[in-house]
Amino acid sequence: MDNLKRIDIVSKCHDIQVCLGNKTIPEYDAISEIGMMVRLALHIRGLPQIDYTILKLVADYYLQIPATSLKAILYNLADINFIIIDKDGSTVKSILPNVPYFDDVYSSVGDFAVAERHFSEPEMVIIEILRKLSESPVHKSNLYNIGTDTKVINRTLSLGNQGGFLLERRARGKDIVLSPSYFMDNEELYIDLVAKSGANQVGRLNKILKENQGWPLSVIEQRGEINGTIIHNDEINMLKRLAQDGAIKPPSIVTEHAGSNYFMFTPTPGNARLHPGKKEIYERATAMVSSVRQGQLLPKRYAIRSPYYLLSSFKDKGYLKASTEATSQYKALAIMRMCTLDDVGGSWRQLRLIDTPENREALDIAISLVQGASNYGTEVDEEARLALQKDQEYIESRRSVIKLRELEPVILNEEQKEEIENLMLEGMV
Repeated sequence: MDNLKRIDIVSKCHDIQVCLGNKTIPEYDAISEIGMMVRLALHIRGLPQIDYTILKLVADYYLQIPATSLKAILYNLADINFIIIDKDGSTVKSILPNVPYFDDVYSSVGDFAVAERHFSEPEMVIIEILRKLSESPVHKSNLYNIGTDTKVINRTLSLGNQGGFLLERRARGKDIVLSPSYFMDNEELYIDLVAKSGANQVGRLNKILKENQGWPLSVIEQRGEINGTIIHNDEINMLKRLAQDGAIKPPSIVTEHAGSNYFMFTPTPGNARLHPGKKEIYERATAMVSSVRQGQLLPKRYAIRSPYYLLSSFKDKGYLKASTEATSQYKALAIMRMCTLDDVGGSWRQLRLIDTPENREALDIAISLVQGASNYGTEVDEEARLALQKDQEYIESRRSVIKLRELEPVILNEEQKEEIENLMLEGMV
């Protein structure tokens, strides 16, 4: 199995586990275990030594990792050198994180998953379904063509709806399935587009946008292509509808020389891939990308040659060279309190970063977007990371009232109930 496929499998395990929250699915043991490994690794990355008592409280309350599972997860992470466990005999006292950055998390956990864990048929089915749904919502009937029993597909769809990682909707007389992890905002719009035009067309367009985030709609219309890839008229009409129906989150940019322009992005990720607390940071990142694309593709005079180089330089220096176009090009960033536009004389303005952790994170995300990469770090709950560095009193104060976390099992179907009853009866004979 190649590395990209391992990373993809592990990322789907993480998405499922985040959506499940406190729910448990008996068939998804390996998925839950791998998903919890990734979730914990992402949250402890870069932190100093963590007391085990604090870790248990935070893992349970913030990350939905029960204390009964935590120790096994820790030993798995220790096996791949993500943590060092400090023990007194068999008692865990603390852990020292040693988690690598970027996709190394998914790659390393992927190696572990392939070598140490066997995924059941139901697990492989839901992973394959989510792979399809990450590209586009699909017609429900097409999911029965992935090479497994109809009962398994039906059970998977039922579990997905109960677990919150699949949604079924009806549009134009057709049943459409989507994943809220990838198509959360404007889901009804994407469902209607798939019902009308098919998953292949939506998936193709989504793939092109992922590789070219923030491309101006006017440029796409005028040239009939995105960065050298031909875009057909019906696809342009689809993009227009996305813009008109509010699927484009960043504000449009208005300049005297280029008018008003919309900048096209892939759908805003759902909670499994974009923590609710980071939506504002993500919107700042997409606004930053829009501003840079304006300077690259719709300049008044001098075009930006490399968005990646410009953003990397901005990150290192904290400012950009002054220009007469800065006010119109970067006005939205000033409104969002990501940057200031400093007057350096005449109509010249210099863009300067407001140096806060949130703005630096938004800049990191912007850099990853112009590279066509994943949205690094957007799934992390910063409050959980803060709590891991506090004491027990702090965590209890955040919880207000201590409650025992109740695991909510997913309902068994009639066939499974009968199998369990038969096993129990056999044991009593």
